[in-house]
Amino acid sequence: MGRTLPTQIQILHLAAEEWKDFRRALRQEDRGAFDALWSYARRHAAASSMASRPLPFDAQCFSMMVELEKSVQRLKEQIKIFEEKVTNQEI
Repeated sequence: MGRTLPTQIQILHLAAEEWKDFRRALRQEDRGAFDALWSYARRHAAASSMASRPLPFDAQCFSMMVELEKSVQRLKEQIKIFEEKVTNQEI
């Protein structure tokens, strides 16, 4: 028996296809960021499938936000380390 429901990866590919005109309309320098968001969603496809959301795009967007939050946390940690180094040098 075959699968009756598409996988999260298949759903992601379909969603990305639906957004291709938007991507094409973006400035060249913004397309990399757009593509990175989709890669974040792919990274969390297993978690998205476990979410069983009525609208798969909800889980995909949340996956993107998780990765963005991780980036923010890393940057905050780097700022903290930098500030500590600067403070220790001034003493």
